Amino acid sequence: MTDNLATSWCPYCLQTKPGATSATLSLGDAIEDALDAEIQRTENLISSLILKRTRLYRKRNEIRAPIYSLPTEILTLIFKFACPPLDFPRKYGLDSRDPGKVAYPHILSVLTTVSARWHNLILSTPSLWTSFVADDRDIKAMKTLFSRAGSLPVSASLYFPTEWAPNDRHAAVLAPILKDHASQIYMLHVYMPSPTWLKEHIPDFVNLDYLFLRSGRREGKSFLIESSCTRLVMTDYSRCFSLSWSKIEVLHLEHTPDDFCLELLQKCTHLIEYRARCTWALDEEETRPQLPSSPFVLPRLKLFEWNLSLEGDAECAMLQYTRLPALQTLVLVNESFRASDMTSLPLVSAFFERLPPTLSAVEIRGFAFHPESQSSIFSYFLNLPNIESLTVRKCSGDFADHVFSILVVGNQGMPVFPKLKSIHIDSSNGGLDQAKILQTFRRSCSQPSELLLGSPFRIEITRHKMNWMPEFKEELVRMVEKGYRLELWDNSKPVDWLPRTVKLSQGAVRQME
Repeated sequence: MTDNLATSWCPYCLQTKPGATSATLSLGDAIEDALDAEIQRTENLISSLILKRTRLYRKRNEIRAPIYSLPTEILTLIFKFACPPLDFPRKYGLDSRDPGKVAYPHILSVLTTVSARWHNLILSTPSLWTSFVADDRDIKAMKTLFSRAGSLPVSASLYFPTEWAPNDRHAAVLAPILKDHASQIYMLHVYMPSPTWLKEHIPDFVNLDYLFLRSGRREGKSFLIESSCTRLVMTDYSRCFSLSWSKIEVLHLEHTPDDFCLELLQKCTHLIEYRARCTWALDEEETRPQLPSSPFVLPRLKLFEWNLSLEGDAECAMLQYTRLPALQTLVLVNESFRASDMTSLPLVSAFFERLPPTLSAVEIRGFAFHPESQSSIFSYFLNLPNIESLTVRKCSGDFADHVFSILVVGNQGMPVFPKLKSIHIDSSNGGLDQAKILQTFRRSCSQPSELLLGSPFRIEITRHKMNWMPEFKEELVRMVEKGYRLELWDNSKPVDWLPRTVKLSQGAVRQME
């Protein structure tokens, strides 16, 4: 009743509206209600206008701001810097143990909310979406990446975890997605696929360039991989497989019998990079592939990694028959930390004697320190004068410290690596002898003048922050101030107390001499 009375009065002239009854004129509170209603309506109108004005101001400021007037090409480059760099081989390769959670392109979703222009630009730029992995653990994100990437190549990761979903059901969900986009995938990681799935689906990836297969279980039978990919990484496959041997250029094997590792090494004659890590010997009752009985040549192989356990027929055959005329990087692995006496093995000595002069980098991984045997590792390189880089990874602390003694003293006072330019120690041990490190720097300063004109001599120690002694710092600073090109890194960063080296001219070097 009150509402009806209030609406019968005009809030501005306080007169009865046409058609109003006289009964309403006697109610004074109806006038107050009418005024309150009109005040509220006016305030709502003012709020709406203020909000509209704010939006107009914001739009005008956006147009004036330099970031919104940038050319499309510049904005696209900025957006690419905001996306994480994609290092697919590192994420799923031999050095990766847990690929981690799905990397959803959240940053792109955030950027699309900034403005309509950014929204349209990001959705219409396929190259931005190729920075992420199409991971089937998030089917929605996987579909989004494929659709936004357009026709550009995309990397993908497929999981068949039997713990939470049967393989058949998971494969059924993936089937239509892979059917539409298989030709778009150029790098693929597959976790725990069945041999049947590999046989039926791998041929569909016609443009595959890099294939990562992680079994997680010992396969009981041989299986077929029909793929034209040139780079292959396989982990936890204990039986042989068939593929296009002549096309493989990069082959990484882990947790694979050494007999099969050697067989694949012999078959893949176009290899450029080969790694065999954490190998193991077959049982006596298991069927073994036929080992080579004569030398075989890998004319293109530049990087060779082998698990040097110093036992087993397969390793003896490898040491005896492999020929690597173009080798540039040699990686020796001993993950078991066994330290056999290498001096008593003629095959090891013969293998190192055949290494070519092209060899310039050596990596030693997983060795322990035993003075009676480990020093012989370095002695094998005495006839290889072109070694420029030495890397020590996952070795015992004593071994890492012993490296500097060997480099300085060498054989009969002569350095083992006369052209050495860099030493990389990847170890959590921080108790390295600084006097030996300093002596190594001094040795580099005694090299011929032409070495001073190239890259700086660098010692890099990762995963540990060193507490450098004042005497060490002072002498190293003096070396740099005299013009020697030296660099020192610890904890994967250059030390902040050492001046930056400057490249010298020929005349400056002759003057210094």
